[in-house]
Parts: sequence; structure tokens; C-alpha cells
Amino acid sequence: MKRQNIFLAMTLTLATLILAACGSSNGGSSGGVAKLTFWYTEGQTEAPAILKLVSDFNASHPNIQVTAQYVDFGSAHDKFANAAKAGTGAPDIIRTDIAWTSEFAKDGYLLNLDGKIDGGTSDFLPAPLAYNMYNGHLWGVPEVTDFIALYYNKALVPNPPTTLADLRTMAKQLTNKSKGIYGFATQGGSYFVTPFIFADGGGLVSDDGKTIYINDPQSVSGFQHLLDMIKDGSVQPIDFKNGYTNADEGFKAGKVAMIANGPWQATDLMSGSAFQGANAANFGVAAFPIGSAGDVPRSPTGGQNYSIYAGTPYPDAAVTFLNYLDSSASQIAVATANGTLPTRQSAYTPAVLNNPVVAAFKPLLPTAKARPVNPNAGQIFTAFDADIQNALTLKESAQNALNKVAQDWAPLFNS
Repeated sequence: MKRQNIFLAMTLTLATLILAACGSSNGGSSGGVAKLTFWYTEGQTEAPAILKLVSDFNASHPNIQVTAQYVDFGSAHDKFANAAKAGTGAPDIIRTDIAWTSEFAKDGYLLNLDGKIDGGTSDFLPAPLAYNMYNGHLWGVPEVTDFIALYYNKALVPNPPTTLADLRTMAKQLTNKSKGIYGFATQGGSYFVTPFIFADGGGLVSDDGKTIYINDPQSVSGFQHLLDMIKDGSVQPIDFKNGYTNADEGFKAGKVAMIANGPWQATDLMSGSAFQGANAANFGVAAFPIGSAGDVPRSPTGGQNYSIYAGTPYPDAAVTFLNYLDSSASQIAVATANGTLPTRQSAYTPAVLNNPVVAAFKPLLPTAKARPVNPNAGQIFTAFDADIQNALTLKESAQNALNKVAQDWAPLFNS
């Protein structure tokens, strides 16, 4: 009799373990709820729209619970890569810069999304979608796209320049150093120098990484345009540590007539005193000027993607959330709230285009220039930033600076 009781107890214990295991595979908690973690990197002004999508999804999907966690954009790349490599602590879904997607895919950190996107991928704009492809497979979906344009103060610049020669002339005319007023400001970072690199037909590197263009004559010529403006004294003094903030604050205060920046910064820029109240109509957006050898305005396409961690225990639930998060309806909601550029063609509705920033940027989309879709592309701006600083302070020639960039890029693409 005792042996029967022991057998019964063992049977009940085994049954309990099996039920617990089934519950775990179905969601990781009682009731079969799949618990997902989503890392988002939007700043304070853009985050509420994203958090509302997460809240609405949780309300409409009781079997999936998503916890949104803010991760600073500057640390998100390394934090995810380290967690994915260790196999612990990585989120189920992550918002990534376009340059990270192919890198993470190459390293095996992302879930293959072939055939998993509702309605396929034909609704996405080709350039943003391309950043999600690697080795012929889909590893993410594009959330927002962006590129650099010329912001200008219409009170100072009634008609924006269309060529770099015009930009230089206007900047000189508008500069009054004694009053702390400058015609142009550059942040000092290499990303914001790329429109000059492209202006005369230059480039960065080919998608296959076999050809480096950064120190070609066309690239050097474009960079020289910016250095000439700095020599003129018509560019706000560059502080490499605080250059981004200084350029934007100068423009917002009406102390800088023109800057180069993207749509993500528009809301903050319009909050400046130079564009408040009766001055609101002075806020202008135009294509970045071209050089003498340029054909059309060019500036680097940027943006953000959504991807799923390859090690997620709930791939089906993660795909369901991903499709919701990046649906046309969700992109419309985010664009309406934040003034960002959707990556779905169907998201450019009249309501979205009613936003003056979106309306100003959309016609310029076809001329934006794609950055390299390469696993090493995310690393190129590190050396680029450091190697051009002496040139930007007029201690080195454009050619020598860009030769250094090419030299530092060689191991990334020729190894």
C-alpha cells in the first residue's frame, strides 16, 4: 500500500511539472501570457506616442504583455550586442539604427523575418526597407526614415540657397561677429558633414565595401566648400563637445541663420524664441544645396528599424507585436504626434501631410542618398569624426583629413 502511495505521489508530481512546463512554453507566466520586453530609444518628446502604442497593444492582446523599457540611444548598440552575445538580458524587440541591422544580422542576433510581415513589404519605401536586408533575407522593418535638410530663418533668409556658392555668399552677408550672429552653424560631427561630401558628387563607401570614395576628388571638393565657409568666419565657432546643442540653440535664438539637421529635431527647433508667436512663419525647410558638380540635392538617408532578438522564447508573440507596432495605422499615429517621416507609402495620408515638417520633407525624399548597407557601416563615423576635426579647425587640408578617414576605414572593409 505504501509503494502505491509513493507511485501516486510521483505521478502527481510529474503531472504538475508537465503542466508547469506547458505554461512556461506558452508564455512564461500563469494564464499563458507571453511576456515581452521592448527597448525603445526615442527621446522625451517622441516617447509618449510610442508608449501609447504599447499600451493599446496590451489592451487589445490579453495573451501578450509588452513591457517597454527606455534605453539611451548612445548606449543601445553595445548594450544589445553584449546581452545578445551573452545570451541573457536581451530584449525580445529592439529599435535599432539603420546601420546596426545588418551588423546584428551578420552576428546571428536577429530573427529572420522572411514571410512574417503582414501584407508583405511592398508598402515600404525602397530605401528604408533596404537597410533591413542582409544576404537576401529580411531582419527588420523600417520604422521612421530621415535625412538632413537645410533649416533656415525666413526673417534672415527670404529665399534659401540652392547651391553651395549661394550658401557661402549668404552666410558671409548675414554674419555679424560683434553681435554674435552667424550665417551658418555646423555641429562638427561627420554625419552633418556628409551633405557637403555628397554635394559635388562624392560618396562614402560602396555597399559591398570594396570601394572607398571618401577621399576621391569629388568628396574632397565638397568638404572644401565647408572649410571655405569656416575660413570666411561665417560659421559659428565649433565646440566639438557641445556642437549639436550650440548649433540648434543658436538657430532657435535667431543668432544663426541656417543649419543642417533632420526632421527629428524640427519640433525642438520650432520651440525657439525666433519662431514663436508672430514669428512662427519664419521657420523654413529646404533641400541641402548642391555643388558645382552636383546633379540634385543629396543628404544621407537615416532612420530607425524594429527587429526581433533571435533568442526570444516567444517568436510568434514578438512578430505579432512587431506587425502592430509598425503597421500603417501605427506609423500614421506616430507621424501625426511627432512629425517624423513614415516608411510606409500608405502612411502619407492628408492628416500626416498636414504637418508642415512632414510636408516640407516628403518632396525631398527621392533625392536622399542611401548610406552603405554593410555590417561595418555603423563604425565608419567613429574614425570620421576624429579625423576631420583638425580640418574643421583649419589645421589640416581637406585632402589630408579625408585620406586619414580612408586609411582608417580600410580595415573595416578590406579585412
